[in-house]
Amino acid sequence: MSQYTYLNFTKVNKYSFFILFLISIFIVDSSSQAQSHFATNATVGIQAGYSVITGHYSDSLNNGVGAGFFSFVPLSDSGMLYGALVYNRFSLAHSSNSSMQSFGLTFAPSLYYTLPGDFTIYAGAGLSLHYYTLSAINTDAYDSTTKAGFSISAGIARSLFERTLLIAECAYTISELSHKYFQTASFSIKAGYQFAIHKPEYYVAKEKEKAAMLEKQIVEYFKAGIDHVKAKDHVRALDCFNQVLSLKADHKDALYYISAISQAKEQYDAARAYIKNNKDYDALPLLAASSQYIADAEKTYKYMQFKHKQDIPELLKKAVDSFNNKHYDDCIATLNIVLLIDPDNTVAKGYMVQSKRIKETIKKLQ
Repeated sequence: MSQYTYLNFTKVNKYSFFILFLISIFIVDSSSQAQSHFATNATVGIQAGYSVITGHYSDSLNNGVGAGFFSFVPLSDSGMLYGALVYNRFSLAHSSNSSMQSFGLTFAPSLYYTLPGDFTIYAGAGLSLHYYTLSAINTDAYDSTTKAGFSISAGIARSLFERTLLIAECAYTISELSHKYFQTASFSIKAGYQFAIHKPEYYVAKEKEKAAMLEKQIVEYFKAGIDHVKAKDHVRALDCFNQVLSLKADHKDALYYISAISQAKEQYDAARAYIKNNKDYDALPLLAASSQYIADAEKTYKYMQFKHKQDIPELLKKAVDSFNNKHYDDCIATLNIVLLIDPDNTVAKGYMVQSKRIKETIKKLQ
């Protein structure tokens, strides 16, 4: 064994022990409760490592360092597609001013197996494509070429946090360069993040679940709105019905109640204006309509009923006189005021029925 081969072998062993040390950290660190699920998650991440040149070019190139990106895409419960894009830089052994760079793209079908303690081991082999460039710093010398190759890799993964993986990997790559085999053994550390992937049925089920949740929210908001309507809390009722519309813009019942409450607000404002101008009788029908939704309108309406209850005998006399004089429209208008003050007044109800019946008879005879 030559002296250089011995030194190169020593470097390989040194970095092998380094990787074994990192793997031992994986094993010792068993306190993490995060879980990796290769079968249902795709992983993407970054990597950095050290590449040892073996074979023909071990005498002309120094070992290099590299960095890049990788991904794991599960294909089944035990198989995945491994992909990586890695940059490596090697200096020439006899020229510190010259270097060779390599951009490698690798795709490798791989098998994986989950071990106790949430460790996952994997191994695979596949094709690689390498773009090599050779440059000299102090000159304009430059050359490049693209070559296909073969790669095998194996590694062990461990979850550190939720959806975060730390991976130690060893890989061997061989390609052709200047009619000679260019061989590297690389040792890398990877850090990746997992993204959930699912079958189409999962997304269909999720959409149904989302629709069901949306419908549940709509029902809850609408029910809360109805409860506020019953309590005559028009402000909160409007808020709830607007929430319904934010989830379903064409909800007919919510649209109806928003329109009704908005109208009631306008009626109540108009009634207050009439009261301010001492036109209580004009305010009564507006208060009666708006009191269905607005608590303050109901209170004002009840106060007006109490205030004008003493006016009922005089109003009834006026209505009867209009009836006897066959002024049925005036009679009905006056009776409406009486019934707004006292909805259960039997005299007013009786004359109202008679007046409307006579009006209908006259209309038919005309």
